[in-house]
Amino acid sequence: MPMLSEFPSDKIIVSCDKCGMRKQYDRDAMVRAGGDRTLALLLDAIVARIGCTRTNTFNIYDRCGAKYEELVRLLGMSTSHRAPDR
Repeated sequence: MPMLSEFPSDKIIVSCDKCGMRKQYDRDAMVRAGGDRTLALLLDAIVARIGCTRTNTFNIYDRCGAKYEELVRLLGMSTSHRAPDR
């Protein structure tokens, strides 16, 4: 899992299509404030801090939809280049 310090842009945009949340963060300021951590742990911390009530639901269709808005584009990937499921 990529680390925050490896994020390919100095600005990090986190959004959720379900609730309309959209936040922008400064990567270097986040590393200084909270230390380097995986992007998955960071996303969990962000949605917990904003008070998302969908993070602990058992209904998979009503879970939090937060994501790194431009990560796939920044990494130059697309879903068609994923490794095949085993």
